[in-house]
Amino acid sequence: MKHFLRSLWFFYSVSTFFIMVTIFFPFYLIAFIIFGERAVRPLIWLSHRVVGPLSLSLMLIFLKTHGREKIDNKQTYVVVCNHQSAIDVLLFAAGPLFLFKFLAKKEIEKIPLFGYIVNKFSILINRSSPESRQEGVERMKKALREGFSVFIAPEGTRHYDNNGNDMLAKFYDGAFRLAIETGTPLLVQTLAHSGKLNNPNRKYDMSPGLVHCYFDTPIDTTNMTMDDIPTLKKQVREMMLKYLV
Repeated sequence: MKHFLRSLWFFYSVSTFFIMVTIFFPFYLIAFIIFGERAVRPLIWLSHRVVGPLSLSLMLIFLKTHGREKIDNKQTYVVVCNHQSAIDVLLFAAGPLFLFKFLAKKEIEKIPLFGYIVNKFSILINRSSPESRQEGVERMKKALREGFSVFIAPEGTRHYDNNGNDMLAKFYDGAFRLAIETGTPLLVQTLAHSGKLNNPNRKYDMSPGLVHCYFDTPIDTTNMTMDDIPTLKKQVREMMLKYLV
């Protein structure tokens, strides 16, 4: 019975989200047609501050944020966060108060309407293509120069261990390399309990509830080299794990 109810809530949540996207899509489309690239910043703000939080509220998923006082909203960051569930993309955006662009897989483009919006606001890459990954790196550097922060899930995909034995998957180097190469502070964001609301190990799984979002003091990377990446990855992993036990 429990799994049946969670499946019902999953379909309700997915339907709610796509209804929201459908309602707001004409505003995005008209803005892009009229204003082009000038529409990107206000529409990212609309997505992160209005559409995403409203969608979460309708799903009865609530976010409690800790540590925002540690963030300088005028500073650009390379933001890294753990990734446990399909709802994380909404939770990622609702946590910080600054504008940022996601690094995301190119397959998202195939999702009707939502894929069009994400393509405008994100840096999409084909992970199986070295050329696409390199182009993504250059686009992330460009976004940082333009005053956007860049958001990367260093695990690369969703990971949630029901037994609590391994709450984080292996980290890829990309986010840490980008922060060091550009001398950009690394901001560690951790989402706790989103995998309990939407378990990636089960199909059609969702429930309402509370997710906690934690921010740690940003890590200065200006004096780091590529040799520091293993140590930096270990440090970030330990920072996240203290909230995931």
